[in-house]
Amino acid sequence: MKRIYTIIFIFTIVLLTFYIPFVQKTMGDSSHKKNYCIECHIKLNGKPRAVVLEWENSIHAKNNLECHICHGGNPDVDDAKAAKDKKSNFVGKPKKKDIPEFCGREGCHDQALAQLKKGPHYNSVLKIGSPNCVDCHGDHNIQQSTYHIITDKTCSSCHSVEYSRELVNSIISIEKNIEDIEKSLDYMNERNVESKDMTQRYNELKSYFHQLVHVFSKQEIDFTKKLVEVEIEYLDKELQSKIASIKRLDLIYILTSAFSIGVIITFTVYIALNRRRRAKIQKDFQSR
Repeated sequence: MKRIYTIIFIFTIVLLTFYIPFVQKTMGDSSHKKNYCIECHIKLNGKPRAVVLEWENSIHAKNNLECHICHGGNPDVDDAKAAKDKKSNFVGKPKKKDIPEFCGREGCHDQALAQLKKGPHYNSVLKIGSPNCVDCHGDHNIQQSTYHIITDKTCSSCHSVEYSRELVNSIISIEKNIEDIEKSLDYMNERNVESKDMTQRYNELKSYFHQLVHVFSKQEIDFTKKLVEVEIEYLDKELQSKIASIKRLDLIYILTSAFSIGVIITFTVYIALNRRRRAKIQKDFQSR
């Protein structure tokens, strides 16, 4: 009888070990607050539905930044009129000329707005409404600042193709160098090598470049490129030096392991041969 109780007890413990995390995960998912803006729009057709599908593939969605962060309103109310009440600071769709201020409000992209105001594009936005933030980053499918979001076609609607291509190529070359640094840092982190200081410098460099790109003055970008290249060269040398040390240690480890295995195998073979020899000598002795 005691044995049956013991089996039941063990079975219960095992069941609870797997069941409790499952319940916690389920409850965690279900306890996520409903956003009635999304719930409503996804049931509609055309553009009202499309904005949700676009948003789901955006950097905002990945960072859990939902509709009300940009547009205001009350996403906790299951009533369209109440959700868009003025008391909830509902903004809706801003005018093209207002988009930089809309995206660059305090606590959002204020640094990018400050840089944009230094360049020629800001005055153009005030006059004709473009090029504004959404022309490069998208409106609801907001994309992160990388060279993938800009092409010479984007610029050549106003500038010459040659100028646009030269400007974009300058940005791409810097961005690719920055990506190489990131790959080296990822490699070091995978190997648990201390890289806190270099990671901090890399993040500052990346932020500095991405902010200054918003100025979109070729002279400013060329000047920035020189500063960034100096920092990239320093980081690259430091990282390559550390990576070379890691690879040397890996080689030493492999050679040491191979040597150790070779010694063990040699010693094992020696003992086996020695035992066989002794056994043969003993057998010859007994036969006499």
